[in-house]
Amino acid sequence: MKKFATAFLAAIFLLSSPGFTALAIEKGTSQPPDTTDLKPNQYIWNPDASPSGPVGIIVDLTNQMIYVYRNGKQIGRSTASTGIRSHPTAPGSYTILTKNVKYHSEKYHEASMPFMERVTWDGMAIHGGNNPGKPSSHGCIHVPLDFAEKLYGITQKGDTVLISDLKEAPGDTVNPGLVPQQTPEPAPDPRSKVKVPRGGPAPTSVSPDATPIPTPTPAPDPSIGASPTASR
Repeated sequence: MKKFATAFLAAIFLLSSPGFTALAIEKGTSQPPDTTDLKPNQYIWNPDASPSGPVGIIVDLTNQMIYVYRNGKQIGRSTASTGIRSHPTAPGSYTILTKNVKYHSEKYHEASMPFMERVTWDGMAIHGGNNPGKPSSHGCIHVPLDFAEKLYGITQKGDTVLISDLKEAPGDTVNPGLVPQQTPEPAPDPRSKVKVPRGGPAPTSVSPDATPIPTPTPAPDPSIGASPTASR
């Protein structure tokens, strides 16, 4: 009992120490790309893995993780903290509705929600916040502040956010119907190429669907210019 009381008092001291909350919330730790076991407040960010394309986000409620994809390839992942049992984070398919770098909750005592990306109109959002590695929010998805800032910098309104109880971490390639990918442009139609006919200049007006055919020159009429036949 004495040991428990000592530990409890030590925890209270740490929580009440100046800067502890700021340290826990604001300082994320970026890990090398080969790290597989992330601890609370750690993340991986590798945007060069896919420099361009549409962005999609997957939130894993089971493992308290968030995965970021660009053009179907994973470019980042982080530990996250979702809603507690009385205020759960609802699974589903969402889109980013609004964004705000400096936002304060209208529902929960003006709580700070930096780099807020709203996914529902009733208050669920992704933002920088306390990240203990377990559910601790009122329904929002908390991520380390550094990660929240990086994520905010590549997303836009309308990007897909999937929230689910995943059984295992997704890989680099996911169902393109779930996380958006760019559709490659089709090869050009070879019929659209204009060919210059032999023996003459390029035509001034050409149909894009067919090669122009030059107008043939008519053969001369043999009756024109012939000498009359002498009468006998």
